[in-house]
Amino acid sequence: MTSIQIVLITLSLLVAVFGSHAFRAKLPSRLLAAFFFVTATGLILFPASTTVLAHALGVGRGTDLLLYIAILAGIHAVLMLYVRTIRLNRKITEQIRATAIREAQSLGPGLVASDLPLSKVDPGNPIDGYPLDRQARSGNVLSPSARPT
Repeated sequence: MTSIQIVLITLSLLVAVFGSHAFRAKLPSRLLAAFFFVTATGLILFPASTTVLAHALGVGRGTDLLLYIAILAGIHAVLMLYVRTIRLNRKITEQIRATAIREAQSLGPGLVASDLPLSKVDPGNPIDGYPLDRQARSGNVLSPSARPT
């Protein structure tokens, strides 16, 4: 066994342990991490096996096969992160809407946020009816200090 094989096997073991811990020890995640570790160890110890597998799949070299797999894994990771971001944006939007409705109902009938005195409203909070600072600086809207009390 060469020194690079020892380093690569050690790194793959660290990645498997970290991945198992990062996924909060769920059984499918731990099994997936163990599978990747065993597969990586096998490919590191027997590098010619990638070429044999590549020829069986119709790819010229084992290196090309590993590159194709890495590209597909990267695309999959980007798509999963994109889907997660969309879900989080939807959850945040739902929370903001629920908070806005709840606060509007707590104001009482016929009362709007602009009717509240400035001391009870946070001027830096756009939910309270005041613009964001960059909008106020642009001159398009009244800044909190320019609003009548």
